[in-house]
Amino acid sequence: MIYREKSQKVELIGNYVEHIQRSANISELITELSYERRYSYFYGLKDSAYPSLLQHRIKTDSIMRILGKSKSITIKDYKNYTFLDSLPAIRGLIDSCKTTTNNIIDYYTNAIFRLNTLESEIPANTFLKPIYQDLIAQRILAQMITYFGIIRTNVFNVLYTKKDMSETLYETVEVYKVYKTYEKELFQKAAPFVIHDFNVIKKASDLQIGEVYLDSLFNTPKNLSSSDANWWWKISGNSMTALRNQQLALWKSVDIRMKEIYQQEKDSKNETLVFLLIAILLVTFFVYYAVSHIHKLLSELKHAATKISKGASGLQLKKMSGDIIGDLADCIIDIDKNNLMIAQTANQIGKGNFTVKVKLRSEEDLLGISIKRMKNALQEYASQKDKIQKETEDLVYRRDEFFSIASHELKTPVTSLKAYTQLMLMDMKATEDSQQKDMLERMDTQINKLTALINNLLDTSKINNGHFVYNKELFSLKDLITETIDGMSINLSDHEIIFNSSSTAKIYADRDRIGQVIYNFLTNAMKYASEDKRIIVTLKEEKNMVVCTVKDFGKGIVVDEQKRIFERFYRISGHNLNTFPGLGLGLFICKEIIQKHHGKIGLESEKGKGSTFHFELPIEKVMN
Repeated sequence: MIYREKSQKVELIGNYVEHIQRSANISELITELSYERRYSYFYGLKDSAYPSLLQHRIKTDSIMRILGKSKSITIKDYKNYTFLDSLPAIRGLIDSCKTTTNNIIDYYTNAIFRLNTLESEIPANTFLKPIYQDLIAQRILAQMITYFGIIRTNVFNVLYTKKDMSETLYETVEVYKVYKTYEKELFQKAAPFVIHDFNVIKKASDLQIGEVYLDSLFNTPKNLSSSDANWWWKISGNSMTALRNQQLALWKSVDIRMKEIYQQEKDSKNETLVFLLIAILLVTFFVYYAVSHIHKLLSELKHAATKISKGASGLQLKKMSGDIIGDLADCIIDIDKNNLMIAQTANQIGKGNFTVKVKLRSEEDLLGISIKRMKNALQEYASQKDKIQKETEDLVYRRDEFFSIASHELKTPVTSLKAYTQLMLMDMKATEDSQQKDMLERMDTQINKLTALINNLLDTSKINNGHFVYNKELFSLKDLITETIDGMSINLSDHEIIFNSSSTAKIYADRDRIGQVIYNFLTNAMKYASEDKRIIVTLKEEKNMVVCTVKDFGKGIVVDEQKRIFERFYRISGHNLNTFPGLGLGLFICKEIIQKHHGKIGLESEKGKGSTFHFELPIEKVMN
């Protein structure tokens, strides 16, 4: 905390140093703008002093670039709100003599006034006390220079041009009053030596003469001549130079002392850091000595505590000292004894011995209270377990019985509907009624879907009841795949099934059930197809297994859904539950069939790039 406070103080003083330098740059910019105003004015009057004007423009631009690099928020984008964004345009008008001298004076005066407002005061702080008065005095002198520059230009304009004399002198009187208030403020706030230097400069330079002349001019206006203009320009210029010299000297003094304060604080910060490091080393040495002294005792206690944490009991500790470490050792022994007692009690409860008594060590014994509650809960649970188990088994039996009965009861009317639909389709061929034929074909398709759903429900019920029978025989898997594809060719519409086989292996399995798996893979591939309607079926041999894969180029399946795709009643998500119709039983049944044949089933998929379902079955070795 001490080092952080020192660092913050150094950073604050560093900001003040930057502030002073920034204020000096602003003052210098104001000075150069004053010179540029002067030469622009003369150039507007008699087309002279152009080289000097260009020279001061270069200086002005140089200082503006320096201020533009500052990261301070106080002068961020300062050109946009100090009229300086219009400086290139004003210069163009001056060079082409398309503006008046009054416009020139007004523009530069407004810019100088606005720049003066950017020089905010530094708040008073204890460590700035030696230079704070000088900071204020330097700022007051800057304001005096600014206002005197306005007075100088206005009076010269009146003396030289003899135009708008009354109006200009009236406005200048108000500016002169503000200038005199700053002079009074300087006498009130500046250090004695600054006031002394100001009085000396005022008497030694033309400043006092200029102020006397202004008092006379404003109080008793008289006939003015061009010679007065030249005389006034000279003595007012000397006065401005005298004020600037004092401000510059004062600023340099403040800058030097501020940097000295900054360096002192940096040195103090470094000394504090060294002191803190030494203190840390001493504390570290003391802590190391203390830790070393009690290390052996704590190591033994740690070993005992480790055993307790692993469930060990029957600990024996060497005799400890009579201090707090000895008390800690006694507590560990008590913990060991209590843990052993609690473990024995919990063991008896776990075996179903609910007559054992739970002894509480105190009213705050949360573990003992919890074991007592556990005993009561287990006792209650044991009494309810058989009842709940019996009810659960009964519910499962009724669910499976419902599936079985519902499937059988639905299958009969659906079979009749299928037969009637087929008969009606045969009749439609003779009548050539395309509309009714299309409706009957759609009805036939929906009946097929309903039949598949009923069969899936029936198969699921058989799986749950253990009545799923497999009639195994030896057959060629390649031939079965070819037959399945041929049988589906009527309903392929615009789908294209490509079958590639490098295997003629035979398997010993239930031919209908394996065909059911192949059919399910193909219908799923057609259901989730996208613009690419191809379906690639591949059959190959790997070691002692024959592998069948069905690849589509459809929507794909995200990783989270791949983990659950073979679960019972799980359906791939979409915009709503009807996006992909079905009960979510097909792949569940496929998994059961393949696993009962000692095979494996799985998939690889990527969202938007399709899916590849596969299963593998053991090859049956045919004896010659």
